[in-house]
Amino acid sequence: MSFYMSTLQTCPYLPEQEELLVLSDPRAVLESVEYDQLLRKGFRRNGPVAYRPMCPQCDACVSVRIPVDHFQPDRGQKRTWARNQDLSMRVVRPYPDAQHARLFADYQRLRHPDGGMDQDADRLYAELMTDTSAVDSRLLVFEKDQEPLAVALVDQLAHGLSAVYTFYRTDLAKRGLGTFAILKQIEWARKQGFSHLYLGYWVAESSKMDYKRRFSPLEGFIAGEWRLLSTHR
Repeated sequence: MSFYMSTLQTCPYLPEQEELLVLSDPRAVLESVEYDQLLRKGFRRNGPVAYRPMCPQCDACVSVRIPVDHFQPDRGQKRTWARNQDLSMRVVRPYPDAQHARLFADYQRLRHPDGGMDQDADRLYAELMTDTSAVDSRLLVFEKDQEPLAVALVDQLAHGLSAVYTFYRTDLAKRGLGTFAILKQIEWARKQGFSHLYLGYWVAESSKMDYKRRFSPLEGFIAGEWRLLSTHR
């Protein structure tokens, strides 16, 4: 597989920094086997392209994963789990859905009002549901009385489950739907026999990423190997 370097652009997490990415060839079909290998090396997927930050003078982005057999929820996560036991989870292959599209648009408008993502919500949702890679993906749909409250797109790979994107009802803050979606992905990964749940990148200085460090133990890809973050930082 060929790789390319992106141009320098403003970092979406640390605006004072510049971002440089290593990108897989967008003309090549990204297969599950290839992506599984790249995921183990700290890459992430955006549609048909795998990428990894290689920023000059900055290594703040750390690819993180949860070893699901060793995960232990804290008290807050246990409360979130109990609070959402009235929800059902449906697992399906990705498909466009009008209710999901409205949920996605509302989520973008409320969570990313300054990022421009809310203005392109319809296009972004369509791209999310019509991925041109060959990676095996699933939708985890969390419903109450057949109404979707949260939707998580995940990739199924040889050894792990990778969280791609989750969107949910932001007006139900007491439910903690974002946290609950991750807890259900951990449970589902265990049942499927996966060793890890990959959560993408974590940036210690970014408040948007803070929720990831609450899942313990958490491993990070640092200096070419996976390490427990609690022993590294």
